[in-house]
Amino acid sequence: MAQRKLAKSRPVTQSPVGDPQRQFQMHWETIDRLQREMATKQQQQDAVMARFRQEVLPIEHQYVQALYDKTLRLISFADKKTLGKYNREALFSWIGEELDELFHYPFNEHLDLEALRQQFLALNTIADDEPTQYEIDEFRQYVKDEYGSDGQLSDAELIELMMNPEKMFNILDRLFTDAESIFDEDDYDYEDVDKAGLHDDDAGYDDDYGDGNEADDGRTDQKIDNAQQTLDGLLKSPEVKKMYKKLANILHPDREGDPAKKNEKHLLMVQLSKAKKNHDVWTILEMYHRYSDPDFHFSQAEIPAINALMQQRIKSLSAELAETENPSSLSGMIWEKFGAKTTRGIDNKFKKHNEKLHQLLEEQVQQRQQLRSLAVLKIYLAARRAAYEFEWQRGDFF
Repeated sequence: MAQRKLAKSRPVTQSPVGDPQRQFQMHWETIDRLQREMATKQQQQDAVMARFRQEVLPIEHQYVQALYDKTLRLISFADKKTLGKYNREALFSWIGEELDELFHYPFNEHLDLEALRQQFLALNTIADDEPTQYEIDEFRQYVKDEYGSDGQLSDAELIELMMNPEKMFNILDRLFTDAESIFDEDDYDYEDVDKAGLHDDDAGYDDDYGDGNEADDGRTDQKIDNAQQTLDGLLKSPEVKKMYKKLANILHPDREGDPAKKNEKHLLMVQLSKAKKNHDVWTILEMYHRYSDPDFHFSQAEIPAINALMQQRIKSLSAELAETENPSSLSGMIWEKFGAKTTRGIDNKFKKHNEKLHQLLEEQVQQRQQLRSLAVLKIYLAARRAAYEFEWQRGDFF
């Protein structure tokens, strides 16, 4: 019983989280940590980027140049009369794939890709040659394999189908009543789905996130406006005014005799004046903390606005830190590819990438060197056509 009474008689202390001055200190520690993380991350990324530019980028340029040169070589075969319809289609598909890679390659800035694309588009004016007997026989065999019979189609009828690929499947479906069974496995009754109400998501989203969000947005905007007005008022507060004047006295270049330090203070004074002009209270606080006094003491009336400012700064720094690893930026992409926790890990990533890049470069150079005659090109195209037909039979094109 005595212990219970003793426990009840203990004084109630305010939680550090509820103490505005303590909150300020916690915010400042968080900001300091985020800034140190930012500085470390930036230093790491700068080092990796510098190494990439020196060790990898020249090879990247060699690779994409080799790909460009090989594509030019492929285009040079497009107007050959003896190429044949199917080989020309396979060649156009190959060129299209290479152009797609060239246009999406991140290190293609030194290439005139638009001129290359225009040259490729001009190839579409080349008239299609009538299929050779070998190509007709191949197509007849394809029809037999797919439909179980060639329908006793004549060579002329097959040629008509081959010359009009858009109409080919419609005509074949009319000729072979069992053709629809090929696609049965992929059929999907969208009407049943609609009847089940599975396509009513849009209405649900409107109910869940429509009017309610608009009201929330209004309250959020009002909060932001109020906070901004409060923060703008901080610039005129006695505490911030005192900070500014004290910083101006400390950083005034006329008070410095050393030329180097005088120039340094001149730059700092420009930064301070700019902060005041732009109502950048945060910069004034940070400079005061760094160059004058690491301890802050604010009035109870103004500390909430100061804490609001600190919270905004934390959000801003957190967003900047996340953005450093965004792969949509060049530095983020390079860091995602080569970044690691240790130097050894980074070394391994650079080594593996360069080995693979050299291999790809060698393949492009070898292909271009081998593609010196139409006979060699047809060997490449035959392999590509075989791969297409295999995928076609698997149904990958549907």
